Formats: sequence, C-alpha cells, structure tokens
Amino acid sequence: MKKIVLTFVLLVACVLTLGAQAKIYTKKMKVADFTEKTLKVVLCGSEMTDGPFKSEVINHWKLSPYEFCTQEEFHALKTDPNYYFMFIVGKNDELDHLEVVKGTKNPGDDLGKMLSVVSLPIRATGDRGIRYLAYLGAYLDFFQTFISDAMVNDIIGYSGLSRKALNARAAHESAFCIADCDLAAQPLSEEIKAKMKQSGVRVVSEDDATEAMLNASPSTLVSYCIRPVNTPKNKYYYTFLIGADDHKLYYCHKQYYVKDENAGFTPSAIKNLLWKINN
Repeated sequence: MKKIVLTFVLLVACVLTLGAQAKIYTKKMKVADFTEKTLKVVLCGSEMTDGPFKSEVINHWKLSPYEFCTQEEFHALKTDPNYYFMFIVGKNDELDHLEVVKGTKNPGDDLGKMLSVVSLPIRATGDRGIRYLAYLGAYLDFFQTFISDAMVNDIIGYSGLSRKALNARAAHESAFCIADCDLAAQPLSEEIKAKMKQSGVRVVSEDDATEAMLNASPSTLVSYCIRPVNTPKNKYYYTFLIGADDHKLYYCHKQYYVKDENAGFTPSAIKNLLWKINN
C-alpha cells in the first residue's frame, strides 16, 4: 500500500514539475485571437499585382480588421504576435502560395519558421498570366471559413485546408466546367467523354472557365490547375474544383509527377470524379 501511495505522489510531483516547465499550446489556442488582431496584407510593390489584390481584399475580407503594408513594414513587424500577415510568396515547389501567418518571435529570414495559419498554391512561380486573379476572391472566402473553423477545432487547424475540401458528391447536381488548359496531355476515351456529358461535366476554353468564375455562374464548379511553368521533373501539381457562386473548395488534389503530360486532370482523375458525382 505504501508503495502505491509513494508511486502516486511521485507521479503527481512529476506532472506538476512538467507543468511548471512548459505549456502545450495547440494551434487552436495560437490562432484563437485572429479576429481580435489586425491582418497586415503585404503588397509586393507592383501596381499591376497590388491593385487587384487590394480590390479583392476590400471586397471579400470580413473576418478581421486589416491594413495594407509594404515589404519593409512586414519585416519590421513580423516578430510581433499582435499581427497576422497575408501575402503571396514563392516556395521551393516552384509555386506561389497565398499564405496567412502569425507574427512569430525570432523567425530570422526564414518565413517557414513563422506560424502558418493557412496556405495554398495560387499560381506558378514566374507565371505572368492573370488567370489566378479570377480565383483570388474565392481563395479569400474559403480561407476565412477555414480560419474560423481552425479557431475552434485543432484537427482542422493542423490538417490544413486541402483536407477540408468538400467532396465532389456535395455538388452532384451542379455543372462542372473543366478548362482545356487544366487537362493533362492524355486523350480522353470516347467512353469517358460520353459519361462526362451525361454527368454535366464539360470541357471548356480557359476564357470560358475564367468567365464562369468572374460571373459567379450559379451551381457551377470550375477547374483550376497549378503546375510549375518551367516543366521541371519530380515536382507536384495541384488540381482544384471551386464553386463559382458560393466560393467553396469542393476538390483539392496534390499529385507528384515526373512526365509533363501527367500534370493536370488525367483520364483516371476524370473517371474518379465521375464516380463520385454519380454515387
């Protein structure tokens, strides 16, 4: 009996000692103050990019107070946990990510050491096209939904936005627009084409897909594929299906590839999508 009591006392003492030494902060706790803090939207200094970015933030961001800032202001404030920051940044996957981070002590020059709240590729690094701007408002909207959920649920916070994407089954009565530029360079069989037609899945031009997003076409999911522009080997690409009117992320798939012709919505991916829509 004395041995049991002694073991219990030692266990309690150990727990109390550990508690005094360190506290475990979950991601939910770390971002719980998001709506109370100011979000600094970091501009790059190019009016061609900053103008549309500012416009979309003004039109869509409702979750927290925000201010626009320069790169210099960001580097001066990035160690202050009283601020959150949002920016578009290139990463070593040769893709530019839209990312929200929290001010973090001693990150140095490595942004990867800052607490990342949410991040998702939005364009290829070096891509001078403006197609991504048609999707920027949707990104801002589903970022806000994700952050709101992460504030109260650690599982969501740590699993990431891609894990929270709705299943295509949730939109089985919607129309699906797959831009031809988002298809992998592999021919679709006549059987797949017939099933696509029956399921309301259309292959459209890039312009038509962009127009559907910009016009918020009702009950329509629009594709978006992001892949490195320099056709490197052994890289990742992302394929998305985004609600044009509700700005929800219905499909998010990250895929490793070696051959360039495999980057995009492949016949097998289309076949899997059709199965989800119809089951």
